Amino acid sequence: MSQEPREIRVRIDQLEKLLMFDYEPGTQDALFDICDAQGHIVKTGEVSGPVTRVRITDLDGEEYYLMVLDGEVSTVKPFQLRKAS
Repeated sequence: MSQEPREIRVRIDQLEKLLMFDYEPGTQDALFDICDAQGHIVKTGEVSGPVTRVRITDLDGEEYYLMVLDGEVSTVKPFQLRKAS
């Protein structure tokens, strides 16, 4: 069993105000946090892979971090609301 961080692909749907990320969880209780640039958690929820959708109408900053905690594995992906990679 690998403890390596997994790849996360983030997309932003500006029209629907949704953040979508591709992540196939390795455990049933994988969670995500979205943190602002200062490290404050602004959203949290359960990962519902393979694609998790998060409404972002209440996010007004630009730079954020998506953190996924999947059992013992933690993966962090920085993203910007204007463009995601």
